[in-house]
Amino acid sequence: MTRAEAWTPTERLDEELAAVGFYLSGHPLEDMIEALRRRRTELLTDAIAKAAAGAEALRMAGVVRRKQERPSRSGEKFAFVTFSDPTGEYEVLFPPESLKRCRDLLEPGKAVAITVRAKANEGEVRFFGDSVEPVEKAVENVVAGLRVHVAPRSAEIEALKKRLEGVTNPRGGEIILVAPLELGREVEVKLPGRFTLDGSVRGAIKTAPGVVFVEDV
Repeated sequence: MTRAEAWTPTERLDEELAAVGFYLSGHPLEDMIEALRRRRTELLTDAIAKAAAGAEALRMAGVVRRKQERPSRSGEKFAFVTFSDPTGEYEVLFPPESLKRCRDLLEPGKAVAITVRAKANEGEVRFFGDSVEPVEKAVENVVAGLRVHVAPRSAEIEALKKRLEGVTNPRGGEIILVAPLELGREVEVKLPGRFTLDGSVRGAIKTAPGVVFVEDV
């Protein structure tokens, strides 16, 4: 019997969504919330509150769920795009000019950061898309590094270090391993080099054997 390759954290979440219609193990953007907030990126619940209070220009993020393109009266296409973030789903209307610039990034499954114009009217908030970029680019260099708290088992620490060999990046962040010692003490070891710290890498670290929890530096 052929042994199948284990899914990455992102692939597992995609399969969960396809099978049951929602994410069983958590949202794909959950590991990036703090980094996104450092870039003044709003989750849906906060964006609605700010729009209701009068804010018009907002920065949001989400995973593309659906895209429906339609012709306008001029014949050019606009699109209604549904996004998902850890607090819910929302729809953004992309006018023809914005759609031309952003179409390639608005494919289902892609995680993106979006600049929007918000319009609140009688308790309803509508979003209009201006620009889109990959979420990894949006949080690039925002986090200086990660402190990865690990169980004091050398085999699992070595396995984690090996897993990180493929994500070295001279412009990335630092990773510090923190392991407990006796009498409540801890030892810190900074791994040599720098690493890409996008959502997929952060998710892979978080779910690696021996990792207790992860925090931003």
